[in-house]
Amino acid sequence: MSTIPTITREDLATRLATTDSPLVIDVLPAEEFLSGHLPGAGNACVFDMTFLEDVEKIVPGRAADLVVYGAGPHDLASRTAAEKLVAAGYTRVTDYRGGLEDWIAGGGRVEGEIAMGPKPTVPADGTHRIDVGKSKIEWTGRNLTGAHSGTIDMREGQIEVAAGQPLRGSFILDMHTIRNVDIEDSGMRQKLVQHLISEDFFEIRTFPTAEFSLSKFTPLPEAKPGNPNYEIAGELNMKGVSQEIVFRAILAPTPDGLLAADAHLDIDRTRWNVLYGSGKFYQKLGKHLVNDEISLSLKLITIEP
Repeated sequence: MSTIPTITREDLATRLATTDSPLVIDVLPAEEFLSGHLPGAGNACVFDMTFLEDVEKIVPGRAADLVVYGAGPHDLASRTAAEKLVAAGYTRVTDYRGGLEDWIAGGGRVEGEIAMGPKPTVPADGTHRIDVGKSKIEWTGRNLTGAHSGTIDMREGQIEVAAGQPLRGSFILDMHTIRNVDIEDSGMRQKLVQHLISEDFFEIRTFPTAEFSLSKFTPLPEAKPGNPNYEIAGELNMKGVSQEIVFRAILAPTPDGLLAADAHLDIDRTRWNVLYGSGKFYQKLGKHLVNDEISLSLKLITIEP
C-alpha cells in the first residue's frame, strides 16, 4: 500500500492562497464542523457510513486535489479518511495531520467558530434528577450453556454535583418490572419472569424495590473519552441485604448539557441471598446450575434542568 502524502500548516496556507488551491475536507462530525473549520472547507464525517457518498457530493471527481484534516495531530480521523478515499480510487489525497488544533495554534483563520455555543466540560452544580423514561437497566444471567437477558425499570434517582464533580447519588429499581427480552415464545418468557420474581430469586412481594446508594466518585486520571473516567463506590440494597459495590463508569455532560452515565458491572447474586441454583449452596444441580454472577448494564441520563 502506498504512503499517503502529508502536508504542513505552512505549506497548506501557501497552497490555499493560490488560484489552484486544493479542496479541503473537514472529516469530523457536523457539530464540530459548525463549531469551527478551515476557511472554505467542506464537511464529510469519516465516522458516518455514508462518508464516501458524502464526499462525492462535494468533490467533482476522483482526480480532484483533496486535503483532509481532523481534530489534531493525535487524532486518526484524517488518516482514516485518506485511506478510505485512496481505496475508493481518489488519486490526489493529502493528509493534513496537524488538523484544526495545529491550524489554530499557528494563528490560522477559522470560519464558524463557536457557532454551536460553548460546550460543557463539567456537569453543572446541583441535584440532577434521573430521567427514568430514558434511562435503562439491562441484566444478563447465565449458566454453562446459555444465557437470558432483560430489563428493569427505574423508579427514581438523582446525582448530586458540587464544584463540577459528582458527590453522591442514588437510584431505585422497580423489581415488579423485571422483563425478559431474548425468549421468543411468550409462554416460556412469562414462566421465566415468574421464576425470577418468585421466592426462588428476587421475592418481589416482600422486596418490591432495590436501591443503589452511591457514596464516592473517584476520578480516574488520564481517562480517554469513551472509557471509564470514574470509580464509584457505594452499596446495593436488594432483598433486604446491603452489600458494598465498587465499579467503573463513564460520567460526563452530553452535548446538549444533560448529565449521562454508562457502567457495566458483574455482581455475585449470592451476596444478596439469591441462592437458587448456586453451586456454592446446592449439590448435584445438573441442568439447574446457574452462574452466581449477574451482569448489569446501567445507562443513566438526567432530566433537562
